[in-house]
Amino acid sequence: MELTDAGFWDDYWAGCRIPSAVDYADPFDRCLAAALKDALAGCKGSVLEVGCAPGKWLAFMAAEMGLMPSGIEYSEAGMAATLKNLKALNIAYGDTLCGDFFSIEPDARFDVVMSFGFIEHFNDAAAVIDRHLAWLKPGGTLVLGVPNLRGIYGPIQRMLDKAILDAHNLDVMSLDYLGKAASGRGLEVRFLRYIGSFEPALPIPPRRTRNPLLLAMKLALRVARRIRRLKIFDNMNNALISSYMLMVCEKRRTR
Repeated sequence: MELTDAGFWDDYWAGCRIPSAVDYADPFDRCLAAALKDALAGCKGSVLEVGCAPGKWLAFMAAEMGLMPSGIEYSEAGMAATLKNLKALNIAYGDTLCGDFFSIEPDARFDVVMSFGFIEHFNDAAAVIDRHLAWLKPGGTLVLGVPNLRGIYGPIQRMLDKAILDAHNLDVMSLDYLGKAASGRGLEVRFLRYIGSFEPALPIPPRRTRNPLLLAMKLALRVARRIRRLKIFDNMNNALISSYMLMVCEKRRTR
């Protein structure tokens, strides 16, 4: 069962700014980009992103890794933003599929299949991972990124807006879960780490509030975002403070 619906994502992507590209001054973008370059060195061919809006990471894969990008997006507003963004960034692209991930017939023809912040929006995350693999060639590379709302971010988000926390499956947010998911599917893990260090931009506050405590928390997070831009914090990573976890696996070839 999905923990969010199309309306949630249509609202989310409706105001997306275009062009949207990886910003190396942004600490999260910088950390994820570095991890992907490290873990995917030598990958060639095509890449499919599941939940691809607004196409920022597809553009990165094309420009930095030389991969031909394709995407699947549930939200029509999200797909419109993705297409507009790729065109604005002058990125050639392959297939763009709009619809329910589970309703689109998979075709195991991609060299890389990836998603960033997708599997945690489903109660049955295992079935979502299996569906990723159904699009992946034997010998291909699976990339899964998941935010970490189990460390210090859980209590912060619960205070700011519990509804955001309820839209996530917290059980998948651990290296142990991801590692077991890989081993149970015969995947060879290449990269499995916490990344992103402390990220004050991860907790999402309500847009409008008059609550003095929430206003103070929003101000503190805003100040912390300025401090976090310093690169010296990038390598401070653990289960408590890291904002993200990334797993990269190889789908073994059948004999």
